[in-house]
Amino acid sequence: MIEKKMIASTDSTESNRKQSNIRIALICAVLAVGIFVVDVASLPLGVAAGVAYVVVVLIALWLPKWQHTLAVAIGVSILTIVGFLLSEPAGIPWMVVTNRMLALSAIWLIAIGGSWLVFARRNKTEESLRKAEMEVDRARNAKSRFLETSSNDIRHHLQTLILLNGALQRLTDQEKTRDIADKQAEALARLSDLMNSLLDISELQSGDVEPKITETPIDPILMQLKDEFDHQASAKNLQLSFTSHGEVLLSDTVLLTRIIRILISNAIRYTTQGRITVSCHAEPDGLRLSVEDTGIGIAADQIDRIFDEFYQVENDPAGRDRGLGLGLSIVDHSAGLLGTKAEVTSVPGRGSTFSMLLPQV
Repeated sequence: MIEKKMIASTDSTESNRKQSNIRIALICAVLAVGIFVVDVASLPLGVAAGVAYVVVVLIALWLPKWQHTLAVAIGVSILTIVGFLLSEPAGIPWMVVTNRMLALSAIWLIAIGGSWLVFARRNKTEESLRKAEMEVDRARNAKSRFLETSSNDIRHHLQTLILLNGALQRLTDQEKTRDIADKQAEALARLSDLMNSLLDISELQSGDVEPKITETPIDPILMQLKDEFDHQASAKNLQLSFTSHGEVLLSDTVLLTRIIRILISNAIRYTTQGRITVSCHAEPDGLRLSVEDTGIGIAADQIDRIFDEFYQVENDPAGRDRGLGLGLSIVDHSAGLLGTKAEVTSVPGRGSTFSMLLPQV
């Protein structure tokens, strides 16, 4: 999400810059034409028009390239000379000519000297930005290398601890020891979820994930997730149901399974009673995959933010453990890789529905 915001911000900045440049060019053109018209209409003092043209060149220093500023200087120089020839300036002729020559000198002094100062400073700033971007790229590459070399080891050691804890639970008969082992198992499960979320979002942000789009039957994925979440739902007395009709999607099995897993996990976490329904049905433009719950819901003023990294809804009265707030960000990144987007409708106190439209075979 951060990268998307950066891209959107960059696009917005570029668009604003182009609009600003157009406005500056129009201002210069309008002022130059206006000054010329007044000049030709017998301006009382011949130097006044020259001074006004100097102002136009000063404004042109804000244009993006020094060549643009020089083009404006050439244009107003021509207008200065032509305006003098066509007008009937008052005052002593040699003084008027001298004033015009001074004005032309000022125009070119500003155009050349001002451009050099302005664009030298601009180039220095751009160079600093390029260096900063290179540092960011270097840090991103270092992070990617770290994740690539360490993620498997981290997951392996966590899985080993979980297996050892399971063995400890089976070996002990003492209630106190079993209680400690149960709490240890819960902490390990949370740690595993947190580490997986951090590694997943980092992997997605690195840009190294390439979706493998294939014909993907939805039923095996839903059956796998049913086996995975049945116990959690039953422990909270929630009805967990899956509805599909053997649909086959064009998708990446790993990314799609990850998305549905996160949505079901969130639904169970934020639902205290009622049901959770996972469904897949056909629409005119593709297959609609939905996860609907009867949980606490999401306030309207928070819906636009729930896919941000580390954001957590604030209307959970139970104060339950809500993780790092990365789940929906992972969903958003993964959906983007699949060429779709996650949509949400929600009513506080009544539940939420997350859905995606995916292509059908």
